[in-house]
Order: sequence, then C-alpha cells, then structure tokens
Amino acid sequence: LKGTVFGNEMRALSNIRASRFQPDGKNPIGLTGFGPNLNIARDPRFGRNSELPGEDPFLTGMYGYQMVSGMQEKDPHGYPKMAAFLKHFTAYSTETNRGHDSYTISTYDFFDTYLPQYEMAFQAQPAGVMCSYNAENGHPSCANDWLLNKQLRSWKPDAMVTTDCGAVSNLKGPPVNARDDVHAAAFALMNGTDLEMGDHEFETLDKAIEQGLATEARLDEAVRRSFKVLFEVGRFDPP
Repeated sequence: LKGTVFGNEMRALSNIRASRFQPDGKNPIGLTGFGPNLNIARDPRFGRNSELPGEDPFLTGMYGYQMVSGMQEKDPHGYPKMAAFLKHFTAYSTETNRGHDSYTISTYDFFDTYLPQYEMAFQAQPAGVMCSYNAENGHPSCANDWLLNKQLRSWKPDAMVTTDCGAVSNLKGPPVNARDDVHAAAFALMNGTDLEMGDHEFETLDKAIEQGLATEARLDEAVRRSFKVLFEVGRFDPP
C-alpha cells in the first residue's frame, strides 16, 4: 500500500522529533497528516491538480481508501502509524478568491460527484477531514451543519473536523460576513468544526459561550474528538 510509506516516514520523523521548516524542534512533525487530497479535477487551471487522482469519483474513492489503509496501518504495538485527515471537504477546485467563493451545487451533484469518494475512503476509518475554504450554496464548508454533521458524521460519528489555515477568519468576509472573531468562531464550532488551524479566532470561544452564541457542551465535544485522535496514535503514552 502506497500509504504505508507515509505512515512509516511520519512515525519515524515523529520518533526523532523532526521539525518542519528548521531543524530546531519548534515545529515538530507530529502524527497528524492532512491527506490524501480527494478533490475532483474540474478546471485545468487549478493549481493543485497534480495532487488529485483525477475526474472520476470512484477512482478517487478507491485511491483514498487504499491510501488511508496504508497510512493508518497499525504498528507492532497496535497504534495507527499516523492519523489521516481527508481533504479538502468538499467541492474545492479553484484558488481564485478561495475562502469567499460559493458554488451552487445540486443534491444530485453532491451525491454523484462531491461526496462519494469521501464516503468510500471512510471505509478505512480516517481520523477525520480538513474542511475546504469554499462554500456550497452559500454555506462555507467549515461552518456547514448539513455537510459536516448530517453527511460526514453519518459515516463516522466521531469524525474530527479541522479547518484549512485561516478558514475561520475567512468567515468575517463573504458569504457569511460574521461581525467579529467571536461570531466567526461560534459559527464554525456550532456547525461542526472541532479545531481551527492557522489563526486565533477559537481563542474567543469563552466569550462566544458567555454571549450565548455557542455552548459548553459543543466545545466539550470538539475537545473530546480532538484529543481522542491523539490518544489513539499514542501521543500520551510512554515512548
């Protein structure tokens, strides 16, 4: 399985405390991997086409299943070698105006093109997904209850959702136009996102709860999902 190479290398780099960018240990590699990329190639100008299996959801889904199976292959101690997060969930196929673009997608197209490859890959039980920058029918992927709770978590109820970098901050612009960090963070959390990456809006969730925009129960759920992934790969166990 091709994904086995990623799992082996990820675990090996984590074991030696390898670091991203500079060999100083300040940005450790860890055991969470954001991939495979299961978006569907739709425009030859898309800058990430080289990452994609192609235009066929079935081929993409089979690729995703096999890749995740290898990435999360268990080591001799029973730990998955890494935690895989499918991306970019979903309908992400342009770089222009990313984060503020919205696409009109029919129910048919969702279930024919933009969801089946992820559902197939979830048969291999990845840790979760990275939600995409774009919006579908006016609802950003990282604040989309229908997409994250009704669809994704029908495949795996405890699937963890992390944002792409800066996606919560993007909610302060179109199509949501959240009034401030507090409203943006609450909107993402309460619609299915568990973890923010690349920015600091989630640091205001205490204010969101105080203002009645978010609930402590939903925050507890997000924390539980986030730590569960780390426990499963052994991050809290002795070396």
